[in-house]
Amino acid sequence: MRKILTLLICFFPFVVISQTTAKSRIDQNELAKKWLVDLSEKGIEVTDDSIKLSKEFQKVLLDENYRATIYPETYTWEKVLMFIQTQELKKAFWFFINLYPESEKNKELVIKSVLTYDKLFKMDELLVNTFYTYCFIDPEVCIIKDGVPEVAHPDILEGKLRNVKEIIGFINYYRRKAEEKTQNEKNP
Repeated sequence: MRKILTLLICFFPFVVISQTTAKSRIDQNELAKKWLVDLSEKGIEVTDDSIKLSKEFQKVLLDENYRATIYPETYTWEKVLMFIQTQELKKAFWFFINLYPESEKNKELVIKSVLTYDKLFKMDELLVNTFYTYCFIDPEVCIIKDGVPEVAHPDILEGKLRNVKEIIGFINYYRRKAEEKTQNEKNP
């Protein structure tokens, strides 16, 4: 009996730690799943009979302080890095969309960044989802009256959409090139 009691006393902490670790892993997995769902969700989704607004879209629409972080007067790479470090990738991708047309250097940096992320995610889809999350509340594009966004500058909206399409064009081009390279390596 004494040996059993000694064994229980010695191994009980390991049992507790392993259970805690397992619970922690489950919690981390749930957080990761939620993060991926949020990242891949469109802000506005129109179906045959309804319009679905994501939580992120609603938060941006209703919270002026939050909205100010997403739509600064000047988009900067420093802010992109901050969003990446805090794993707020959808916001970083929104900044990519806005930084892209400002210069050839920005275009190059955005394309390189997006292609890097394309190894982990389907960046064409994520850029479209990001666009639909943030573009219709963008102060450059819309005026919010009584909590409802109203498109005031469709030309700017179309310009941002053109930028997204151009970036996606580069993604598709590099995907095809990578696929061709892989095929050539398999069939010399």
